[in-house]
Amino acid sequence: MQRDAINRVREMQRRAQMPHQPPHSSPPPIPPSSPSVPPDKGESDNKKDSLLSLFNDIHIDEEKALIGLLIYILYKNGADTKLLLALGYLIL
Repeated sequence: MQRDAINRVREMQRRAQMPHQPPHSSPPPIPPSSPSVPPDKGESDNKKDSLLSLFNDIHIDEEKALIGLLIYILYKNGADTKLLLALGYLIL
């Protein structure tokens, strides 16, 4: 039984050291690109300025944003409500 395990370990190590060769298949077809009109430079700058001013008016520092992201991730994973409320209190 130990010999089988040793042989399996050696086989896995040998496979891990071999260079990876992707399967030979044809590359995915490239969809034809339709000519598109680039947006006006002034409009994109104006949108960037408005978004930047919006975020500057909110006054969220990095720590609060990180805690908010942590709350979101924990909420999606079904974390305890008391923990989420405690983290929310830290944002205040």
